[in-house]
Amino acid sequence: MKKIALLFFAAFLSVQAFSQVKLGFKFSPAVAFNSAVTERDYDVVGKNGSGLRFSAGPVMDFFFADNYAFHTGLWYTVKRSGIEGTVKGTNLSSVYNMQYLQVPLALKFFTNEIATDMKIYFLIGGTLDAKLAEKPLDKPTNYIYNSVNGKNAFRPADAGLLLGAGSELIMGTNTAVFFGLSYNRGLVNALGNNVKNGSDRVNDFVKVRNSMFSLDLGVKF
Repeated sequence: MKKIALLFFAAFLSVQAFSQVKLGFKFSPAVAFNSAVTERDYDVVGKNGSGLRFSAGPVMDFFFADNYAFHTGLWYTVKRSGIEGTVKGTNLSSVYNMQYLQVPLALKFFTNEIATDMKIYFLIGGTLDAKLAEKPLDKPTNYIYNSVNGKNAFRPADAGLLLGAGSELIMGTNTAVFFGLSYNRGLVNALGNNVKNGSDRVNDFVKVRNSMFSLDLGVKF
């Protein structure tokens, strides 16, 4: 978490290197889900549904040309992670809420105006995620929660692919609103080493990657 905060601070100090900087805030309701890639006896394990979650926080666009910017920010993001399936007589069904502090690192491309004071933007890059908390749902029947004996079940950090597109509408000299869609795909197996099924370490056989499909709403100044 300290490394992510330092990275965000370094980006803030680099303002002078860019011709224009836009600061803002975004709120993104999202559908959160995960994949579950399995092998051997764990091939019967799959993802355990999806759910509505959100991401919110400040955003920064550092313009190095009229239609090109480096995009970053600092977001509080809630993801959902779950698996289900029975292996060796054990029901592994579990769902967690995962809370992260995210730093996006992406390139943002703008079109010329497609209508008065309106542009289309495209976003490509990634995110660095530091876990703030993991919250088990349905504790009595949550296998992962009951198997780790109070230890952390998930890794402390994640990284993801970030893709997005949307529209930006200029509302005045220094103000713009934006709305769009984005996809954040986890690239790291989120399961930690503490989740066991007998002598098996579950993350050796089940790769869980958390993802979100978001509606992005925000304002920039």
